[in-house]
Amino acid sequence: MLSLNKKISIYLILFSSLIFSYLLGENSSGGSEHDYFSTKKYIEVFQIDFYSGFELFRDSNELHFPFFYLIIGNISKITGITFIHYFYLIISSLIPLAFYSALKKKFLDINNDSLFFLSILIFFSPYFRSSAVWLTTDNLALLFFVISINFFLKIELENKTFFKNSLLCFLFLVLSSYIRHYYAIFFFLIFLYIL
Repeated sequence: MLSLNKKISIYLILFSSLIFSYLLGENSSGGSEHDYFSTKKYIEVFQIDFYSGFELFRDSNELHFPFFYLIIGNISKITGITFIHYFYLIISSLIPLAFYSALKKKFLDINNDSLFFLSILIFFSPYFRSSAVWLTTDNLALLFFVISINFFLKIELENKTFFKNSLLCFLFLVLSSYIRHYYAIFFFLIFLYIL
């Protein structure tokens, strides 16, 4: 059985690999760099003016909601874009931890070490790595979705906190849907399950 210190060490090594990927400009998925440069204009306009950002967004027929670009634009106005890139690496690295937490809730009878190794496989996904490096919407939406699933699984485990867990499940599902609209389909599935 792995000790907590060994798990933390493995996790930190894999997180460090994301930092190196950022410094090297890794684009292993093939499209994230292009996506970043094609959507960077939204971040820059939201840094300057809220209404101009919405106008540009509306006029360009972008498929996603402007929520992500609005947040990134306003925060980077204060901190600078380099800080945002590093902060997004940290945010992205929370996905394996949230996934590990969900796996432990769902598979109570499986060894935690196996679940840990399964969860850190996310670090090897080219799609995950490229999204972390190139500040695309995917990882933040996925993080909110996995957190939502954690609260959904708590609904099954903790009957006395049903309302609170249901509310938090839907809150994080709303956040993920505002960033990547295709997560909205899970509203119907979860709602039907709760009924």
